[in-house]
Amino acid sequence: MNQNPKYKEYDVCIVGAGIAGIFLAWLLGSKGKKVLILEKNAKINMNGADILKPSGINVLEKHGLLQELMNKECRVRDELRVFHNGIQVDHINYKTENERGYFMVCPYNVLLETIYDKIQAIENVELLVNQSVSKIKEVESGVFVTLNSGEEIFSNILIGADGTKSIVREYAGIEAHFDYYDHVMYFNKYPVTVSVEELNRLYVDEKGGLAYFYPINNRESRCVLGFSMEEGKSLRESENRDVLINRLKEFVTESDDMLDQITSMDDFLTFPLCKMHTEKYFNGRILLLGNAAHSIHPITGQGMNLAIEDVGELIIWLSKYFEAEISLEEALSGYQKQRLELNNKVLNYGHRLANSFGSAENFMNSLNSKIQTSSRDLSILNKI
Repeated sequence: MNQNPKYKEYDVCIVGAGIAGIFLAWLLGSKGKKVLILEKNAKINMNGADILKPSGINVLEKHGLLQELMNKECRVRDELRVFHNGIQVDHINYKTENERGYFMVCPYNVLLETIYDKIQAIENVELLVNQSVSKIKEVESGVFVTLNSGEEIFSNILIGADGTKSIVREYAGIEAHFDYYDHVMYFNKYPVTVSVEELNRLYVDEKGGLAYFYPINNRESRCVLGFSMEEGKSLRESENRDVLINRLKEFVTESDDMLDQITSMDDFLTFPLCKMHTEKYFNGRILLLGNAAHSIHPITGQGMNLAIEDVGELIIWLSKYFEAEISLEEALSGYQKQRLELNNKVLNYGHRLANSFGSAENFMNSLNSKIQTSSRDLSILNKI
C-alpha cells in the first residue's frame, strides 16, 4: 500500500454514515478490515425509511440481525390495503405473495443504532463526523482522500455512500440520470390509532394526492402525505385546518381516526422526490453504493431495501477480493453485473407506478403485488 508514513492507511474508506455505509463498515470490520467512515454532519442522521421488505430482511437475517430487530420496536406486518380515489383497488397479502410471508416496520433509527452499536465495539472501524471530502486522487495502488480538516488519508478502496448529491460520484466522473417528480412527500408521527393498528393503508388519487399510515412501534404511527409541489405548498401555508382535512377526505376513506389527529402540516418534515440511476457503479478503485448510485420513488417502499441488498451483494465480492481469490476489477465488475440491471428494473417499476395516479386503470395496471412485496424474480421484473 502507501509507502509514505504520514498518511493513515485504511482498507476501505466509506463516505456517508447512512444505512448503506454503516452496514458495510460493520461487515468489513467484522472481517478484520480497517475501515474509515466519513460523515459530513456533526451527527448521524437518524431520519429515514421505516419499511423493511422481504428482500432486505433476507440480507439482515443472513448476517444475524433479524432476531435482534425482532426483539426491539420493529413491527411485523403482512397486509397492505391500497386505494385509488377512495376506492380499494388491491389488498396485498404478503403470506400469499412472498415466501417470507411478512414485511417489517422498523424505525430507521432503531436499525441504524443497532448496527452502529456493533461498530463501536470494533477497534478497526473508525467514524469521523464533521468531515467532508475536499479532494480525491486515485493512484495505481489506492486512493488519496483529503478531508476538509486538511488531513489526508490513503485507502485501498473508496466507497461513496453519500446520497443522491454524492460528492464521490462527481470526483469519480460517473454520470447520473435524474427524473424529478412534481411531487413532495411530508411525514410526521402521531399516536397509534385503531385503523393503523389493524393494517397498513396506502391511498392515492388522480390529482396526485397520497397518504400512507402505518405503525412504527406500539405507541406511534407514521403519517406520510404527498401532493404536487404547488398543492403541497398551498396546503402547508393555509391556516385553515379544514382545507387540508377536506382535501384528504376526498381520497382517504378508512382512516378518519388518523385524520382527526392532523392539525396542520407545519410540523411535517419534507423531502423532494426523484428517480436517479448512474450509468455505472464504479470507476477504478472508487465505488458508489445505495442512494449515491440510485434513488427510487418511496411509494414502492424499496429504497432502504435496495441499499441493504447492495451491501449484501458487495460484501460477497469484496470478501473474495480481500481473500486474494479475484482482482479488485473482477470484484467490482461482478458486483455491478449483479446489481445494476436489477436495480434499474426496480427503479423503472417505481417510476411507472409514481406516474400512474391519473386513472384507476393505469394505477392498477402499474401496481404489481409481487414486485411491491420485493420479489426479485427476473421473469416478473423483465415485463416492466
